[in-house]
Amino acid sequence: MNIPPEKIIAYFQPILSADSKTVYSYEILGRFVDGDGNVQSLGAFFNNPNTTDEDALQLDRIIRRYAMKKYAEEKRSEYLFINIRLAWLMKFADKPEEMFTLQLAKEFGIHPEKLVIEITEEEFNASEYISSIIHYKNMGCRIALDDYGKSASDIDRLAKVKPDIIKINMDYIHNSEESYHYREHLRSIAYFAESVGIEVLYEGIETQRQLDICMSLKGRYYQGFLTARPQPSMRGAVVNDAVFLASIENLYMILQDEIIKTKELRKSLDAQIERFLSENPFDDGENDYDICLTKLCRELSNARLVYLCDNHGKQLSSNIALRSENHASCERLAIYKNRNWVWRGYFYEMLKAVADGQKSSLSSIYRDVAAKDKVRTYSFAITGDIFLFIDLEAENDMR
Repeated sequence: MNIPPEKIIAYFQPILSADSKTVYSYEILGRFVDGDGNVQSLGAFFNNPNTTDEDALQLDRIIRRYAMKKYAEEKRSEYLFINIRLAWLMKFADKPEEMFTLQLAKEFGIHPEKLVIEITEEEFNASEYISSIIHYKNMGCRIALDDYGKSASDIDRLAKVKPDIIKINMDYIHNSEESYHYREHLRSIAYFAESVGIEVLYEGIETQRQLDICMSLKGRYYQGFLTARPQPSMRGAVVNDAVFLASIENLYMILQDEIIKTKELRKSLDAQIERFLSENPFDDGENDYDICLTKLCRELSNARLVYLCDNHGKQLSSNIALRSENHASCERLAIYKNRNWVWRGYFYEMLKAVADGQKSSLSSIYRDVAAKDKVRTYSFAITGDIFLFIDLEAENDMR
């Protein structure tokens, strides 16, 4: 691509932060001005397999210089995302102090702490580049991994680079509108990132529903045409505050509604179980357990499965399940006796509830392994040693 250097420019796409509800950062994006004076993307050039790393580097350096000079001239205080190909770092493995981005930061008086170095490759031999990445970190730069969730090598990249931020692959975000598999995978990434102290950035958001889904998955940063398009200046950046604030408010309303519904459902179930136990006291014996649970299962309109465990997770009763073809009929599955469920999340929640002086708990919504339907598990301490568990049909929601 033969473009005069003076025609090569940078655009800046705002990245919004959920906590401050303002622009957290700008990502540098390459553009050029064509013969008709129209601004065109350089994405096709950089993504072309025939473009050599050296050609891409030379063009990118023009873009970086333009962008960092403008950042300094506009006296910005937000972070600046800079895409770096790892292949460009090889020549600096033994002389990281000569890295171009850091030289530009020094030239324009930009604090390295304001730079986010975005690593774009999916797979790499970390030993070849890690010294350069470490030097960026030592200088105060933050590190982001792009397209996280796309490659089988993601965990290796994360473990070796130890990034501050992961950018979620936009294909997952777009597909999450139609498939709960994608949504749950995104949820697992968000939980994992939180557990290891990494912030999550969702990019490529184009619709309100995509934003609402990502917001419900509790990432911190958001980027896409819906919230803000790439623009020639960071000064007076045009941001769609309305959709972003609406999504935050929508999430608040969803959480409040879920809290109220959970509290009401748990209170109703507590009353039903206490009434049932007062009329049908459990005697110590497996046969009586199953008889009582069968009667209980028939009385609960939204129960799918009922069983008893001791406080160590050992199942004391059979599984008593409503037959799918006839909800007035129950099926007794004795093969589940003596199985142990201490490893299940809802069992931990019940132990915690009892330790906090409560008699019951209600799990969050999850998918049943066999039927793939949404369920949640209600737990009740009949005694300190015997716990009742009821799998309930869950209402459909955004998740």
